[in-house]
Order: sequence, then C-alpha cells, then structure tokens
Amino acid sequence: MLITEYQFIAERVEKASWFQIAKEFNKEFKAGLSAEAIRKRYSRELHKLEVLGNDEVEKAFKMIKTNPIKPTELAKRLNLDMDGLEDLLDDLLNSRAAIKFHQGYLVFDKTAPTPDFYSHQINLLQNGDWVKWGIISDQHICSIHEELVALNNFYRICEEEKARGVICAGDFTSGNGTVYRGQMQDLKIIGEDKQINYACSVYPQTSLTTYTISGNHDLDLYKQCGSDILQKIADKREDIVYLGKMCATLEQDGLRFMVRHGEGGLGGIRSYKPQRMLDNMKVEDICDITLVGHWHVSLHIPKYRDSVVILPACFESQSDYLIKKGLVPDVGGCILEMKVDTDAEGKKVLRHRIDFLDMGTIMKN
Repeated sequence: MLITEYQFIAERVEKASWFQIAKEFNKEFKAGLSAEAIRKRYSRELHKLEVLGNDEVEKAFKMIKTNPIKPTELAKRLNLDMDGLEDLLDDLLNSRAAIKFHQGYLVFDKTAPTPDFYSHQINLLQNGDWVKWGIISDQHICSIHEELVALNNFYRICEEEKARGVICAGDFTSGNGTVYRGQMQDLKIIGEDKQINYACSVYPQTSLTTYTISGNHDLDLYKQCGSDILQKIADKREDIVYLGKMCATLEQDGLRFMVRHGEGGLGGIRSYKPQRMLDNMKVEDICDITLVGHWHVSLHIPKYRDSVVILPACFESQSDYLIKKGLVPDVGGCILEMKVDTDAEGKKVLRHRIDFLDMGTIMKN
C-alpha cells in the first residue's frame, strides 16, 4: 500500500464506516476495491508496523524502501512532532547507508554500498589448544572522542595474552563529516588524504594482525564519491587486512566467524537486535561465532541459534551525538578464548571464554 493511500485511510478509519471509506478511496485513487479489500490491505500495513515494535528507524526504513516519502509525511505516519522527526532523521541517516535526501524526499539509494559477504580463509586455530583473539569495534579514528591511549593499551594486553590477532567489526574511522548533522564538529582530521595518513600513523603498531570490515562511518566518503578509505588504509599498513564492507566471514576447516556491522538503534534490550539478526538468517548462513559492531556496548550471548554472539563495545568516548541520545558507550574490547577440535563436519568450538576489558577501569588502576 502506498504511503498516501495509508494516510488517506488512517485519517478516516475512526470517523467513518469502511463502506464510506471505500467510496471516498475509490474516488480519490481511481480504484475499484471493495470495503473488505481496503480493510485487509490497511490491516496488513498495520501488522507490518506492529511487528517492528517501537523501532522507529526500522519502520521508517521499510517505508522509504517501498516508496520515497517526504519527512513531514513520515512524521504524520509515525505520529512524531518536529523534535521527534529530527531525532529520527539523525538516527536514520546515521545508521542506514542506503537512505538519502533527493529533491525533498527521503529515498532508498540502490547504488549505496551494500554488504560484501566475502569469505576469507585463515589458518590460526589448532586442535586441542586454547586460542585467543582480540575483538574490537568502533574505534572512530579521526574523531575528537577517539580513545587512542585505551586502544594502544588494549593491543598491548592482547600481545601479552598471546592473542593470534585482532578482529574489528567496523567503524575503524569516523567518516567525512556527513554521517549525522553537526558531525563535522566532532572531527579532528578532515579530508581523505589527511585522515588516511593520520590513521596509519597513530593506529597501534604491534606484532598482531588486525582483520577489519568497514562500518557505516567508514563508508561515508564511499557514499559521496565512491572512495573506500579503509581499503586505502589497509593498503598502507601490512598489519591491517581489509575484509569488505559491513559484513564478512573468516573460516578454517568449517569453523566460521561472522564479522558484521549493525544498523539502526539497539533498542531497550541489548540482545534484541543481534538476536533478531540471527533469527532472519538461514541456518546454513549462521556462523559458530557472530561478532557485531555499531552499538558501542558490550554483550555476550553464550549460544543463540548455535552461535556465540559478541558485541565488543567501542573505543570512542561519549560524543555530543550520544549525549543527545542519552547513550553511554562502553569503552573497551574483549579477548575471546576458544578451544577447538575437529569432527566429521570440520572444526568446532568445544569451549569458550570471554574476557571483557573495561579500559576505563583498567587504566585507572
């Protein structure tokens, strides 16, 4: 159902009978639908919104993907005042790479970057041994809120703990200033070449290799001109391996890590979005380990749909954007320790442990 048709019905549904609504609807839209047909179509639209619960970003994304819509019309449909609309647009444009403004409408940009879903082979897991990996996300290099001292200390601890490498779930950099309104004020380095040189010079240099995907902030410049800043950083640093845009897998003998960058707000319950993400996946696509960035908080689900789920927090302190949203980030990362073995289907995780490193607390002591 088109946005305008939905609004037409919504404005009348509590004041008129379905017979009267159908009569006016058919006249307005040159249709020949029965009252029952219109009622069912409207009910289906209501159900779609109810299934999405209170996630207004997700609701708005679904609407815009179906049809371009003006912000004022979006506010009417979601019953938002102007302040609520401004907050929604901030969240929507921050988290959804494929949404943009065009001639006064919010539109779904089919040319925007989409997840690559590349699979990469690794050889860093040994049967019967406990193997450690550093897990991080959302360093936001080039932000005035970047936590470089904490990040360097995290890498130092990973080296001391003899981790095999570090896996990053996106937002390695902070973007080019257009991810959300006013973001330019949160950048300490502006311009692609300067950001690349800065990131390459200040990012921790250790014996550990960092395997990273890009997040929505990394792809800010890509949306503007097709330039992939994280790929260029990886080209200059041999210890940084670029896995692809938004999502990738690391695999060895059947054991798989999924590395993914989330979208939208997290919601009132931390586990809701990652669980929903796995619920929407085919069984064969679910990996043994699921690492998700974007939300700047820590979470460990020991097993959900046969996957260990980890949100590894971030290395960016509370920005003005987060203050406005009333969100407090967890600054730090985690060390994932696994014991693996091989059966007829390949390698499997026998046991695992998660050591979350709250870098704020660690550095105070």
